[in-house]
Amino acid sequence: MTETSMDIALWPADEVNAEAEPSPGFEGEGSPPDERVSTPVVAGESAGKLAERPEGCAPAIEIMAPLQPPRSVALYIDGDNQSPAIARDLLASVRHDWGLEVSRVVLAGNDHGHTVPRWLTALANEAVHEDRILALRVQRKPEAADLAVILELGANMEQHRQGPDLVMVVSRDEWLIGAAEAVRARGCRVWVAYAENEAVAAQTQLPTLLLPAVNRAQAQARAATASPKTPVEGVTPTVPASSVTSTAAAPRVKPKEAAPPNQSTPSHKALLAQVRAQCKVQPGGGYLATEVGQALYTLGLTDKAARNRFLKAVTDLREVGAGGAKRLMF
Repeated sequence: MTETSMDIALWPADEVNAEAEPSPGFEGEGSPPDERVSTPVVAGESAGKLAERPEGCAPAIEIMAPLQPPRSVALYIDGDNQSPAIARDLLASVRHDWGLEVSRVVLAGNDHGHTVPRWLTALANEAVHEDRILALRVQRKPEAADLAVILELGANMEQHRQGPDLVMVVSRDEWLIGAAEAVRARGCRVWVAYAENEAVAAQTQLPTLLLPAVNRAQAQARAATASPKTPVEGVTPTVPASSVTSTAAAPRVKPKEAAPPNQSTPSHKALLAQVRAQCKVQPGGGYLATEVGQALYTLGLTDKAARNRFLKAVTDLREVGAGGAKRLMF
């Protein structure tokens, strides 16, 4: 087997080439057999309903056997990668489909858009005890949340292997999934979970729980339960695509007047208020363009074209700076 850099970082040098052992079944000793582990499981399906994925995916992983059958789930959540709107479906699958309970939660995020408190609220609404949650607020740097989760995963790896935990990595980030594959090869039961979207499915041999997409309807229905309780957060957090499209294309009634080319609808203004609440005002005014984009994504506008249409409909929007320092003034 060709070891990845993540494997080498997590494995002791004398055990890099560990001999493969058959992986026990989920119902008995641990995770599903290797010949089935690459197929995503849609939320609401039993873990025993896996179908074989066609060949051509990533190379098979050498597996060591867990020491106990699974009785609980340890969640490792990349809060910057997955929306708290998936918490309800995630916990329903763990508890009702698999009959397991949550033993611990490691949650990491840069708190960009209040992702950490929104995740904490969503978990509390699903009756996850606060004393089981480790919330890590990291710096606003690329991959910072991934690295925080990876460090915790490595620190707890041996405990998970010897105990009854099934590790569930909630992310589609390739760094974190690579670390999860290395941990599984060291003898832990590891699954990956993420919300379905238009992007290509994560390339992994790990068993995968595919959760329902975080779309505009879900964002509207779950805003109250997945957002911190502040006056602004109580506003309807999304806007139908049809509203964004029509406002972006609205013609000027009187071109000679000072009226803006795009008129904001009430729902558009509500979403704009949400964006302002989730983004930090920068010195000199305005908000970082990257923060605005991520805030819109978490509020339901997962398509880049939809986000662009929304921004074009913002009255008197101006751009200042370039690159990572680019600010949007509105």
